[in-house]
Amino acid sequence: MNQLTVTVPITLPDGYEIIETEKREQLEADKQVIWEVGKAAEVAGLTKKDLYKVLTVFKPQLDMDKGGCVYYPYGGSKYRIESLGFIKFMRNNFARIMKEVAR
Repeated sequence: MNQLTVTVPITLPDGYEIIETEKREQLEADKQVIWEVGKAAEVAGLTKKDLYKVLTVFKPQLDMDKGGCVYYPYGGSKYRIESLGFIKFMRNNFARIMKEVAR
C-alpha cells in the first residue's frame, strides 16, 4: 500500500489530481475493454512467451467458461482478455505468477 504523508501544503497544477491506484487501473482498463495477448503482455510487463505460460498454468482460474476473464481460442480464433478482470487477477496473484514465470 502506498502512503502519502504531507506536512506542507501542495498545490497541484490545473488538470492534475491524486487518485487511488485501483481507480486509475480501472480507468485505464476501461479505455480498451478487450485486449489481445500483445496488449496484455505489455500492461503486465511480461514477454508474450511468459504471458502464454501464465495463460496455460492459470487456465482453470482465467477461463471465461469457468468465470474468469480470458477467452481461450479454438478453431483458429485468438485469445481475448477482459482488461479489468485480468488486472485484478495479476494484482491478486502476483507472487504466484512471478514464480511460474521464473521456472
